[in-house]
Amino acid sequence: MNSMPNHADFMELGTIHQHQSTCKQHCFVFTEIADIDLPPEITKYPEKIKNGSIHSYKKDSMSPPPPKVPKSRRSRKIIAVVSALLVCIALAAGIPLGLQLRSSSLLEARLAFIRRLLAESPLVEGYWAPQMGANFSKSYAEVKNSMVGALLWPISVPCAAQYLDAVQLTLEGIDDARRMVKKNKEMIIVESADAMEQAHTDGKMAILFGLEGGHTLGSSLAVLRSMYSLGARFVSLTGLGCTTPWASASIRTDFFDENLPSTLTNFGEVVIQEMNRLGMLVEISRLSEPAMMVALNVAKAPLLLSNALPSSMACNGSTAAIPDHIMSALSQNGGVIMLNVERCGDKPMNLKDAIAAINYVRAIAGVGHVGLSGSPKNYPLLLAELARDRLWGSAAIKKLVGGNIVRVLREVEINKNRLPLSEDWIPLEAVEGNAYCRYPET
Repeated sequence: MNSMPNHADFMELGTIHQHQSTCKQHCFVFTEIADIDLPPEITKYPEKIKNGSIHSYKKDSMSPPPPKVPKSRRSRKIIAVVSALLVCIALAAGIPLGLQLRSSSLLEARLAFIRRLLAESPLVEGYWAPQMGANFSKSYAEVKNSMVGALLWPISVPCAAQYLDAVQLTLEGIDDARRMVKKNKEMIIVESADAMEQAHTDGKMAILFGLEGGHTLGSSLAVLRSMYSLGARFVSLTGLGCTTPWASASIRTDFFDENLPSTLTNFGEVVIQEMNRLGMLVEISRLSEPAMMVALNVAKAPLLLSNALPSSMACNGSTAAIPDHIMSALSQNGGVIMLNVERCGDKPMNLKDAIAAINYVRAIAGVGHVGLSGSPKNYPLLLAELARDRLWGSAAIKKLVGGNIVRVLREVEINKNRLPLSEDWIPLEAVEGNAYCRYPET
């Protein structure tokens, strides 16, 4: 060793159990103590050590041999040294466990922070498609256990029902959903931003109904107004791959139908204007890109894109793909994109990918224009992981979990009744070839 040990060094050995962080250093002293050249003044006064006793010290070849130690004392010395070594080895082996425990404690602290935050602001799920019938309770339990406080529930009917009984199926779907909610005393139907926040204060799960796909309207403004009177507060202008006579979907399965549009028609613009007048939220994530741009230019209130992801992630399947320039324009409109943080096409999304998607949209559209949808099971851990990043403080997380969509709902309500009532009918030629169940106009 480079420096001569002193009396304090050996006193420190006596408190090794109180300083586990320096265990490796002290174990070195124990194992190498026989090779230390000690001054005479120290060898005259052997020091007692809590984990054993050191009664003699080995000197170099020039020093006189130490007195013989009885076997019993020698055995006790060996046992003490071996015990000290075992303690140090055990402590050293315990360091990774300690780190794990510390990490676990930090995770619990972040989860506790998220719980407190969500007690103040509701976590709004932007696209809830529960199992109906006997499995409805299971779907509800899943979102409740994941700290969700409000649900946007779009009523969906098959695209194949378009021109047939889509409107009737929609009415039956609304009726079915209302009856399911009525059976659950913890759920309540809301129709405004204020009602949503009040439901959270009262400890209730807020349900905001909407319609998935313009085909649920039967190309009729009168049906649109009737759906509003039944509690629908948002409408997706097209379903997935379900182009209507007045709005083109992002996925086309009808390329050979010349009567269907490739963008948003004049009547489609009237539908948006009437929804703005009623105070209904316009959802555009499944529109074709040209139709999205028309909607962004026509809308007089903020728009919604739900269950969506950036197109740069190259996710196929049921998730809507949104180009960067649409997200940028959305921020100018004041709208919000509710990201699907569960799947990228057929591939489940891990926390790293979900956080990357959130941060990507935030960088393009801004923190005031991003929300969550599609993954109730992952929300607690996702938010706890976000809380590690200084970029996501309390205010930012509150916007993400529900503050942004509540703001959009409130702004849509403010714009209510500012436009004149629309009495337009869709042109007959737009539906003439497909209106199998429509009574002919006279």
